[in-house]
Amino acid sequence: MQTIAEIEAQIKELQEKKAKIQSQGKRKAIKEIKAKMAEYGITIDDLQVKLQEKVSIHKPAKEKVPSVVKYRKSESETWVGRGPKPKWVKEIEAKGLNIEKFRVGTNDFELTPRLNL
Repeated sequence: MQTIAEIEAQIKELQEKKAKIQSQGKRKAIKEIKAKMAEYGITIDDLQVKLQEKVSIHKPAKEKVPSVVKYRKSESETWVGRGPKPKWVKEIEAKGLNIEKFRVGTNDFELTPRLNL
């Protein structure tokens, strides 16, 4: 059975081998990249410009568009037609009325007729 010291020595030896292999691979890759750059006339500035075009730390926030009111019972009771129906819409439907009677028209200043609910 191996001791901890022996295992640690093996780990150190393997880490050194790993670093050597990485260094050799890196040198080889750099040499190949330099050769391709020379072959195609690519400069460091060309690479930096391309990287700056593609790398973005933050995505631009999407512009939020306010929802347009589609249904209105009163000035304070409105619904955009999305999501859960508000209580006042459920009450209207429970009384058998058509919610379309409360659809906002083209005249933004005109409220829909008030019904005794």
